[in-house]
Amino acid sequence: MEIRKNHVGSKAIFSSVFLLLAISLTACGMRDVPLDSSALDTTISDRISRTTPVIVRLTKTETDEENPVWSPDGTRLAFESRRDGNKEIYAMDADGRHTRNLTQSSSNEDDPIWSPDSRRLLFVSDRDGNKEIYVMDLDGSNQKNLSRNAETNDIWPIWSYDGVRVMFISDRSGSWDLYSMTPDGSDQRRLTSAAAVEDNQKWSPDMKHVVFVSDQSGNNEIYIMDGKGSTPRALTKNSAEDTCPNWSPDGKRLAFVSNRTGNWELYVMDADGAHPRQLTRTPEEEDSPRWSPDGKMIAFVSKGEAGAYISVVDLAGRIQKTMTDTVSQKEVPSWSPDGSRISFIGKENGGPWQIFMMHLWGTEQAKREVRS
Repeated sequence: MEIRKNHVGSKAIFSSVFLLLAISLTACGMRDVPLDSSALDTTISDRISRTTPVIVRLTKTETDEENPVWSPDGTRLAFESRRDGNKEIYAMDADGRHTRNLTQSSSNEDDPIWSPDSRRLLFVSDRDGNKEIYVMDLDGSNQKNLSRNAETNDIWPIWSYDGVRVMFISDRSGSWDLYSMTPDGSDQRRLTSAAAVEDNQKWSPDMKHVVFVSDQSGNNEIYIMDGKGSTPRALTKNSAEDTCPNWSPDGKRLAFVSNRTGNWELYVMDADGAHPRQLTRTPEEEDSPRWSPDGKMIAFVSKGEAGAYISVVDLAGRIQKTMTDTVSQKEVPSWSPDGSRISFIGKENGGPWQIFMMHLWGTEQAKREVRS
């Protein structure tokens, strides 16, 4: 589950602050707003309703395989695995072939992130005694410590869309703040300074703004600031929890999840926080919203008593459950760059987390390919 993380003490890295609430459906109480034509695109809704996805299992190991991340060119997936004993970064072709251990170390590595040109990978490693940010070439060569911060921890790196900055989270100031640096580790700058936990950071597609989550008001709210870290302001202002913001591809909207109705639901709002609108009203708990590359659909995880499934919704709120198969637990949906596939991790019959691919449409769906 993509949840808001809490950090306790300067060395503790991750622990959940979400308490799963009792399932209850209440009235939204939100004002309806006009939708643009893309939100009412009946072609999208029809396309979803006619789709019976083909599910392909890409990994088959006895250990957990986690966090699959698409290369921007759509040819490869990087991921985390303990198949060699400790957690390391691996990569494979998008069809599951040619898997390779990239880091090949005795330490623990996680959080792989591709550069915009698909030629390098950021990752986090504790090989020097604390968590720091590293970079390597796509074949695992030329591994380099970028953050060079031996006393505290640096985590969750992301590339800027133009590839000239790296944003990350660090507790070097005594609280978890956002920082940025160049891809060679120079020009490290602190972007936030509140006595709070900041995370879930995302650059806008035009690089002019950064959205992030902060608990500086006492609960998790979504904030925005300019791309250089100045003038932060809250986009959500309520006593509930708002988290997991994700930009639409055109930068005009943000998808997020909130428990403001008493249940975790999916919402969308304008990039300036205006016109928040609830998209889901289900007894399940929604999580991990991900926009399709064309910006007309949002994939998300829907959790209920029967398991966790990946669903797709259009901007008018029409939902089609897309996965009802033997994979009863599903997490971390991620669209392929061409929008034809969604990668995810799942569990079959209580086994370890494995990486799967959902073919939504196209040649693979037509062939009804199933690989074990």
